[in-house]
Amino acid sequence: MRLPFWLWAVIIGFVPTRLLATLDYLIVPPAGLGGYFLDTALVLSLFLVYFVYAIHFISKRMERLDNYVTQMNPDQPVNALRIPFRLANVFAVWVVLLLAITLLFGLPSPAAIFSEHITVIAYFFFILASFLWIYGYSMYVIHRAGKLPLRLKPFTEDRTLGLRPFGSASLRLASIYAVFPVTWTFVELVSIDVEIPGGLAITFAPIRLTDIIFSVGLILVGIVLFFLPLLSIRKRLLDAKRQELSWVTPRYTTVIAKLKEQVPKTAQEDKANQTQALADELTIVRQIQQDIQRIQSWPFDVGVVSRLATILVVPPILGVLARVLILVFLHL
Repeated sequence: MRLPFWLWAVIIGFVPTRLLATLDYLIVPPAGLGGYFLDTALVLSLFLVYFVYAIHFISKRMERLDNYVTQMNPDQPVNALRIPFRLANVFAVWVVLLLAITLLFGLPSPAAIFSEHITVIAYFFFILASFLWIYGYSMYVIHRAGKLPLRLKPFTEDRTLGLRPFGSASLRLASIYAVFPVTWTFVELVSIDVEIPGGLAITFAPIRLTDIIFSVGLILVGIVLFFLPLLSIRKRLLDAKRQELSWVTPRYTTVIAKLKEQVPKTAQEDKANQTQALADELTIVRQIQQDIQRIQSWPFDVGVVSRLATILVVPPILGVLARVLILVFLHL
């Protein structure tokens, strides 16, 4: 019997962390029943479930993008944009993360290994490494797609020449990243302490300049992560626009030159007809040139930009405003 994906996500997110936390509590008992259930392992498990779902979503999205690339170029090898999940690569990212954490915070003491749930945190970073590998490689896949020999759509059919799905895919990746600034805003907004028995204690944190700077930094990172994979797609669009203009611009110049020669001359009937023909041709060429100029420089429209702003910018701003309003009302 095949288990549904959501159940696998729950198992991966909760079972190992709870088992590892239980082993830690056998060495260092928790402070009450609430300390056993509502602990670091629970919070990390929620993030792990999100990471597992994000990995699944990104993989499916890249499969759809790979199928679309195959439609644009049937000669393209199958699975050219599929993400290879290699355990060795994930392990390498995991080791880098552990080394970075060790350099920042130092090696834990023997007692802290159990009291601080180091094994749970190590498992969390392993799933995080899997997420970062999939996320980073998907960005590389989108970037690499811009260098493939794709058969672009005519500019008369699509102003993005059929490359809009790559912009949508990059927006989906930015949406997945958006959980980090949103979570940071919430964590810095309130502090929740739960004790069983004892009740629930909620503390509202004051606004600090460092929090605002860090939130702005997270937003800027999200914007960079959105645009970075699309640079090769942008280059492809600009090259296509330049190539189309390379034949219509000389034609436009030629028609203008011929029209200049005809206008000063006596408007005899045959020359008048020729002048009218040149004027009609000029109108057609100008319209074609304007249509080519409308080819977009990025594979998305204004609606995508507004959604990106809604995803990345609005939640942190609302979080800061909420903190201001809460602190104002508390001091009234």
